[in-house]
Amino acid sequence: MDYNIISRYTKFLIREYLNFFRLIFSNNYPKEICTSFLERYISVRYYNETNYRREKDFIERLNKELIALYKTYKTEENEETLKNIVALFGYIIYFDDIDAFVYEADLINTLIEDETIKIFSKKTAKEDILKWYINFKKTKEKFNSSVLSKEFTLSESRIYRNTFKLDLLQSVKISNLYSEFAINKAYNMGTVYEQRIFITYILSSYLLLEKARNLDFSKHYIVDFATSLFDKEKKLKRLLNIFDNPLTKKFITIRLTYEDYLEHQDIVNNYISQGYSFGVILDSKFNGDIENLILFSYIFMHENYELYDEIMENKDNIKSKIITL
Repeated sequence: MDYNIISRYTKFLIREYLNFFRLIFSNNYPKEICTSFLERYISVRYYNETNYRREKDFIERLNKELIALYKTYKTEENEETLKNIVALFGYIIYFDDIDAFVYEADLINTLIEDETIKIFSKKTAKEDILKWYINFKKTKEKFNSSVLSKEFTLSESRIYRNTFKLDLLQSVKISNLYSEFAINKAYNMGTVYEQRIFITYILSSYLLLEKARNLDFSKHYIVDFATSLFDKEKKLKRLLNIFDNPLTKKFITIRLTYEDYLEHQDIVNNYISQGYSFGVILDSKFNGDIENLILFSYIFMHENYELYDEIMENKDNIKSKIITL
């Protein structure tokens, strides 16, 4: 199963919005061009990627991105079609819960009556678009319910400015026959801990997706890692595939010890080269060479760490964010 829920969700959106465009254009449906516009929309809407970062208003920023793409594709033959595509995003932002709530019937009536948009067949389009939208909403709700869990939730602990550590909380009742030590040992070691990490990453991705839905890109998150997974190549690949999308790579950092990094340097460096973000907890294996820290987004230290004062004295030369544990 593909646990990369952000990738799954955005692919679902592109597929459904392509179906929407197909209803509008019918036999004149320009799939390739529509796909390009939707991919740009997803990048701006869900990945917070834009060429107009100074534009703080999302609608204005999106409009500038779409107009720029319109100019790229524009020819005498397709100009009217492109104008239609750009105009239809005025409705997609309602379908995608960006703007104020409106009743679907009112929204679709407005679309059908919109004189700036050329619909292939207005007689059949209204009923077809309404059916599409109802199914679209149901599928979104089904997606949300498939991810959310009554047994597990995430706790957020602020550890830096706009940066939060995420930890998994479980509400499964465990028999009193087991001692607290035994429970903690089982919960934090071996395959059970690995499964906890999987669940943490999935729920972290969903949390980030929810933030993106609300156009909130203000927080960064830190998650832990199970060292035992370095020796399980396929399982490690499945785990990190959860974060294999632009949104999580920018806003979620995987934390491990410096010792683990040295022992598995080639693996970690390979994932860093793919855009993944890592942070390290400095330990006795760190030799004090701050140039070795350049790859990491965050540096974690305990106050009693032997090189703490030296690191803090050189913090202006370290681009990574330094966090005291």
